[in-house]
Amino acid sequence: MLLNSHYKIFSFIFFFVLISCSEKENKIPVIDYKDKTQLLSVVKSNFNKDVQVVFGGMFDETGKDIIAAGWEIENADEWGIKFVFLQQEGDKLINKFETDLLDGSLKESVNNKIKFSSFDYELLYYNSGSFFMGSAGGEVFTYVIDLQNKQVYFAHLVAAAKSTSLFISKNTENKEIRNFFQQIFKKDHPTLKLVDTDIISD
Repeated sequence: MLLNSHYKIFSFIFFFVLISCSEKENKIPVIDYKDKTQLLSVVKSNFNKDVQVVFGGMFDETGKDIIAAGWEIENADEWGIKFVFLQQEGDKLINKFETDLLDGSLKESVNNKIKFSSFDYELLYYNSGSFFMGSAGGEVFTYVIDLQNKQVYFAHLVAAAKSTSLFISKNTENKEIRNFFQQIFKKDHPTLKLVDTDIISD
């Protein structure tokens, strides 16, 4: 009986230690939103181990610190990129907004926060760089992601041998963002033409 009693006590202590260790492992540390190394570690451990890029900032009108994160998906069924905005609530990261699967890759891309004078908060910016279709030209995907309005503003450039076309998504009604998209590409393609329908390259 004494042995059995000791065994029960030991089992209880062991179980308690396991729970305590588990709780410590899942506890989110005090976050320094300017420390990308820490942000990446926290997001990988508490949200998605595949996340590759992170930014801390004020991405909506609440003025609270939020984490923007992105990762690339590449498998037999789907290919592209996703971005998500996360806010800490206790020991959890709450998903405030996640994009659909977007065309693009994080390899050799440009990702950053961006501020426009017409917004009181920051937005997320992505530029794929060149996706070459051959020696005659290439295509570039660009996104500005707005957490507050849960919108992805989108521009798609296709440069061919004889012409360069730029499509800007219909939801991009803000003139500052539309001008931003055009200015990015006019530096290298001064004769580009705006088109009303997105160009689907083969």
